[in-house]
Amino acid sequence: MLIGYVLLIISLPQYAPVSETIYPTRAVCEQMKARILDRRPNVALECGEVWQ
Repeated sequence: MLIGYVLLIISLPQYAPVSETIYPTRAVCEQMKARILDRRPNVALECGEVWQ
């Protein structure tokens, strides 16, 4: 069951969570990603699904 989305930083070959916050929708996660990229444009971020 999908419970939400988490913001991940891409550090090849792994992904690591940016925080413990789980966002209810992909849109909210993408909004937070955009806010962070405005301040730190050289960071590679993705929204990943969280399953229970």
